[in-house]
Amino acid sequence: MPRLLTVGHVTWDKRGRDDVLGGSASYASLTARKLGWEAGTLTSAGPDFDPARDLAGVEVFVEPAPTTTRFQNDYDARGTRRQALIARAGDIDLTGLPDRWRNPDALLLGPVAGELDAFPVSAFEAGGVGAIAQGWLREVAADGTVSARDWPTAARDLAGVHALFLSEFDLPRGRGAREFLQFVPIVVLTRGWEGVTLFTHDAARDIPSLPRQEVDPTGAGDVFAAAFLVRYHEIGDPEDACAFAACAASCVVEGIGTSALGDRAEVIRRMEMRQRLVEEGEWDE
Repeated sequence: MPRLLTVGHVTWDKRGRDDVLGGSASYASLTARKLGWEAGTLTSAGPDFDPARDLAGVEVFVEPAPTTTRFQNDYDARGTRRQALIARAGDIDLTGLPDRWRNPDALLLGPVAGELDAFPVSAFEAGGVGAIAQGWLREVAADGTVSARDWPTAARDLAGVHALFLSEFDLPRGRGAREFLQFVPIVVLTRGWEGVTLFTHDAARDIPSLPRQEVDPTGAGDVFAAAFLVRYHEIGDPEDACAFAACAASCVVEGIGTSALGDRAEVIRRMEMRQRLVEEGEWDE
């Protein structure tokens, strides 16, 4: 049984002339593996996705589809992503899912193209449940262009979720991250190198990240979410989990796709580096 189970589409993301493995489920499951956890992924994909090749070391349950979800991703100088959906796999349900997969230490929902409509979190007995908001906060135009939207079904989709992860770029105009506390006890808003804001019912806390030279920002939020759930399960401190997750995310942006994921030793080394910078006054916690 995987300790972290991720649910959502694996994708192929167009990067120049190359296709790079993407999708929240991919980044998150590979992050868990690098951190020493057994990982599993429930997804839908076409025949061009080979679990043994593309998610080596991860136990994958694939609901077959004619095609794998595909995106074109472009970024401006500020890091804002312009995205287009080129192809989409099928919706994901629990048909045929092994019973032994239903009791992970942590469950992470990572939809990217509306594939988890009314997904039954209650069918799992997970120690902790996280959700990455971006897949619910996007709409796709007829030409495939992706844009932000409101989330009218948040109460239904977040039932049973403990921690919600979202980027400042995910929020539709006029909506604040704090509003989601009516549905979940923990909301984490990531702002890239500018840091993280941790919202709970008691307080909002700004937590410094570890700025690094970005080669490819894709997947940083997914890595953050997986690393947070791993650390939070182990330590039980959401502020420490945010610092750990920010340092894990600082690794992945240094390479294309999942090529630069850090192992636990590297993440801990970066946490120590980050703490020294905080103590030297580089940032105020």
